[in-house]
Amino acid sequence: MTWEITTHGWVRLPNGFDVHLEHGIPDRLSDNGKPHQTPLEEVAERIASESGLRVSIGQWSQGEAEGEMEAHLQVDGTQLPEVLQRLALASAALFVDRFNKPIDALDVDWDEAEYASDFNLARLCCGLEWADVDKDAHFQAYAETMHRETRRLSEHA
Repeated sequence: MTWEITTHGWVRLPNGFDVHLEHGIPDRLSDNGKPHQTPLEEVAERIASESGLRVSIGQWSQGEAEGEMEAHLQVDGTQLPEVLQRLALASAALFVDRFNKPIDALDVDWDEAEYASDFNLARLCCGLEWADVDKDAHFQAYAETMHRETRRLSEHA
């Protein structure tokens, strides 16, 4: 059961914990009030095997439900390009849903605006500071992925 990169929402792990995914990117872990009997290293390995992204598990804090604890998940910073690719696919789906067409030359501001937003989100998912990464280094791959996906989605609409 490998999660799709489009998986969005909570997914149950075999130990009863839930992992929250934003466009296939793990960002939170809930213990659902269950005892922590599985070593957290095994939980992180399971998340990595299912999502394709290596994560570290942060400090536990009170969750939404009584007795529930949640932890923030941080994706390995070296996987920033993969996180950006997943966000590019999500932005492509948003574009096609909104405009019912692929991105073209008239959509001059979409690439820059979406990249700025998605780059910041990816940076935060990976726990990176602005000085840790060259923002411009990933733009071309992001835009190519997003454009290709809008064409694919438009052809199958």
